[in-house]
Amino acid sequence: MTPPTKASPTLDDRASIELWGRVIQGFQATNRAIHGAIKAAFALNEAEAETLLNLHRHPEHRVPMAKLARAAAFTTGGFTKIADKLTRRGLVVRVPCADDRRVTFLELTPAGSDVAAELARLVADVNRSRVIDVLGPDRAALVAEAMTDLYRANRPPGR
Repeated sequence: MTPPTKASPTLDDRASIELWGRVIQGFQATNRAIHGAIKAAFALNEAEAETLLNLHRHPEHRVPMAKLARAAAFTTGGFTKIADKLTRRGLVVRVPCADDRRVTFLELTPAGSDVAAELARLVADVNRSRVIDVLGPDRAALVAEAMTDLYRANRPPGR
């Protein structure tokens, strides 16, 4: 059997490419629906929403800015713009670390906590209607497990 060339992929290659294309299409359509609902309800972009949800998940509602930047795959400089926008809206404040002057936390304000809680409810509702109700709980869990496995196998070193 001769190896496939770039010009003429085998049927298996085509099936593999189609499979991945279907995964991407499904993810992108669902992600657009979720973020469209977020934008309509809260006027937040994806990075701002992810930042608020990340802060909301932490018990103290505060996280070092560098850690938030890494989680959002931003440079610290790029993430500063997100923090600035959320600060101007009164949703977060910067808090210096008492033990390490190099560390600055981003922390939800009381108003930010309220918005983040509403945001989390909206995302849960949209996820339920756009993912769980479509796939069923068992298949939705399998998709999540599969994507977690892919993330672990392909994430950049140090994450």
